Amino acid sequence: MSDVVPARSGNNTVGDLDAERRESERKIVQQQSTLRNLRTTRLLQAIWLIASLVAAAFLGSAMFIGIWTNYRTPFTLIGFAAAAISTFLAAGYLIKLRPEVSENVHTLRTLETEQLHLAAREEANPISALRIYRLIASSDIDELSRHARRNQRYANILQWIVILGSVVSTSLAGIAVGGGDQPVVRLITAISSGLVSVAAAAAGFFKFRERRTTQQQTADAMKRHLKAVELRISEYDEEDEALVLKRFAQNMEELKDEQRKRELQLEESTDKNPGQ
Repeated sequence: MSDVVPARSGNNTVGDLDAERRESERKIVQQQSTLRNLRTTRLLQAIWLIASLVAAAFLGSAMFIGIWTNYRTPFTLIGFAAAAISTFLAAGYLIKLRPEVSENVHTLRTLETEQLHLAAREEANPISALRIYRLIASSDIDELSRHARRNQRYANILQWIVILGSVVSTSLAGIAVGGGDQPVVRLITAISSGLVSVAAAAAGFFKFRERRTTQQQTADAMKRHLKAVELRISEYDEEDEALVLKRFAQNMEELKDEQRKRELQLEESTDKNPGQ
């Protein structure tokens, strides 16, 4: 009987650790989902704020510089008041949401720390750790690909702003030369030229296209290694699972290190040439 009780106690301990780990993972996933929703809400509210500022600026300038001097209707005043109120509301919601986002980030970090403590309580098993590393490698690839798509989207938006703004500015300049020099034409021309300058400067400073290229190249290389280790082909054509997993982890870490160096080079080039 004395030999049976410790075994049962040990099994209960392992089972409790597994249950705690699963519960910790569930809480982390739930917190990550909540944080993503909050950040999406914050992004939408930021877009709302920018749109309201643009509308308020345009309608305000329309009243003060006299675009509609001869046709000043109640719609102009109502539109400006609505845009101004919308701006204040959007700014208020953003300020109100900021502490909630920070609190959720803190909660997520706390849950991740608790998960690390649970992992530290478990008996070390290199093979299990390498297997887990291989399983979570797909998450790292998805995250890197997601960042690449985001940078590509930003690069495309800035490129379209430059193209459309240049076309609009050139067209309106032609209208002004042809005798159509009106206040509204001058205003739109100035706005278009300003947008083109800002978009070109942002594209040169943040280097979204270059970042996308390096991130996608790294993600593709990581995908190739992941597929090769799953199929046991190329350099992973070995019978020893430990050797295969160690080689896979080493290659993945080398790719991540190269990606970090590329990101650092982009940051350094931005600091040295901020206007390019």
